[in-house]
Amino acid sequence: MSLDILSEEQARDLLRRLGRPSPDSPEVAALARLVADHTVMRAVADGTSVGVAVLDAELRYRYVNEALAAMNGTPAPDHLGKRLADVVPGVNVDHTEAALRSVLETGRPVAHLVEGTTAPGPAAPVRFWHNAFHRLEEEDGAPLGVVALVLEITEDRRIREALSLASTRLTLFDEAATRIGTTLDVRQTCQELTELLVPRLADLAVVDVLDLDRHLAAPHPQEGLHLHRLALTAVPRLAEATHLLGAPGAPVTPRPGSDLTRCLDEQRPVVSDLLGPDGTGLLGLPPERIALHRRLGLHSACHVPLTARHDVIGVVSLVRSTGSPPFTPQEADLAGELALRAANSIDNAQRYAHERRSAVLLQRALLSDATVPGPGVECARRYLPAGAAAEIGGDWYDTLALPGGSTLLTVGDVMGHGLDAAATMAEYRSVIRTLALQGLPPAAVLDAAEHTVQALDQERVATCLTVTFSPATRTAVLATAGHLPPLLIPPDGPPRLLDLPVGPPLGAGPGPHRSRTLRLPPGAVLLLYTDGLVERRDQDIDQGLAALAALAFEQAGPLESVLDTAVTLLAGARVGDDVSLLAVRTA
Repeated sequence: MSLDILSEEQARDLLRRLGRPSPDSPEVAALARLVADHTVMRAVADGTSVGVAVLDAELRYRYVNEALAAMNGTPAPDHLGKRLADVVPGVNVDHTEAALRSVLETGRPVAHLVEGTTAPGPAAPVRFWHNAFHRLEEEDGAPLGVVALVLEITEDRRIREALSLASTRLTLFDEAATRIGTTLDVRQTCQELTELLVPRLADLAVVDVLDLDRHLAAPHPQEGLHLHRLALTAVPRLAEATHLLGAPGAPVTPRPGSDLTRCLDEQRPVVSDLLGPDGTGLLGLPPERIALHRRLGLHSACHVPLTARHDVIGVVSLVRSTGSPPFTPQEADLAGELALRAANSIDNAQRYAHERRSAVLLQRALLSDATVPGPGVECARRYLPAGAAAEIGGDWYDTLALPGGSTLLTVGDVMGHGLDAAATMAEYRSVIRTLALQGLPPAAVLDAAEHTVQALDQERVATCLTVTFSPATRTAVLATAGHLPPLLIPPDGPPRLLDLPVGPPLGAGPGPHRSRTLRLPPGAVLLLYTDGLVERRDQDIDQGLAALAALAFEQAGPLESVLDTAVTLLAGARVGDDVSLLAVRTA
């Protein structure tokens, strides 16, 4: 039995060679049936849009229809006698031939999916085929060869991939709106972005940001780029990479000409082939690290810029490893859109952190000024900024030696947060000091301060507690402008909050401020504080004041221990405000 499919012309030639026997002879009748069978089969094979091939036991082409010839880009006659690798070098020949040999050996049909190219060279687009193989046999069951039916599904596959990408895009955008920018912490915001990208869009993702001072005032080109890695997330199989590629907090200096540098310079996504000969796209790392990346199986990278307010503030680098396909241009665009949405949140957090650091430095610089009390007075001071997730406030404390041997004690809190609140605090502090040095008593100091604030058109309101303390007589004169009462810690008895006549806060409008004169017992401690010590969002402030008065203070020990005991109120509490403390007693 032959594997050749007989054409009509070949059948007529066979008749001629038979010597044209009688039309009624059995040979002619049998041959007519054979020709008819071959004609029908040839019409079926040649006319279908499905690729059809017949391969012999050596897996060489014996027949190829025009549909398969068109798929392979090679004329049908040029297939005959050749093996798969000779015709379609871009297809995974080993896998396909293994499937064909299995069909020859077992007789069981096989269907499988193949992807590759039909032309040599990396520029050829990847195509997809669905193959079905079954065995041709002799009458006694001996294998003759294999019939292969090939259906190209490239377009269908691309449509499915486009729909999948669109679904992934919508899901990622929806999650990005709720998962990125939940706080004003820069590192957490960057980490939220990388955790969104892995594993949905990448096997590893890192965020490197420019220092805010550098991107607000662009560095000279010769200085190069200096970034800090703020987040890194990887799939479990790349856990080793989180330690070897630079942990969060590490400085990153990409090499000039690397794909990461190109991404920042050109402000567009750049896709890198990490298995290329030059390795320039390996996250901007030096050449000696290329072997490490190849050992980890990292083969494709996509760098997208983080752009906010028309400025580049950093870069997101996505990497795929063995088992994941290379990044496509569509996926690079998706990553770029996600980075653009996240960039504003990262920039806001970065600017907030910059402003907060400035405010803290300003506040600490002001509070670290020489605040020397008068003779015979012992003081302890402490300032506790709010947590990293909260804005800096306008709290302050002050001690100042006054003429006549008395000491000015002040604790205050400017309404609001941020750098402006810290600057306003400095104004209030200077006004109180200046008026107290003129010899005015506390209530008069607050009244005069209110008039000064009105003249300066100061918009921020502040609470303030002002005390003049004379150690010789242990006499304290106290006046408050809307501030919380001080705590008196006597040597023999429980602490108690002092009942003072409360005047309006400074900046709230004119109103009389009245004072109270108190003689402190020998060894007693007076504790002044701001509301961050006792105020909680989940409880009434009276509960916080009661908790403060119930603390077991060691008033006979160092004054610092009094402050240590007071701040135990902050343990485990969600504090959203900064705290200033000032403790005083006679020396």
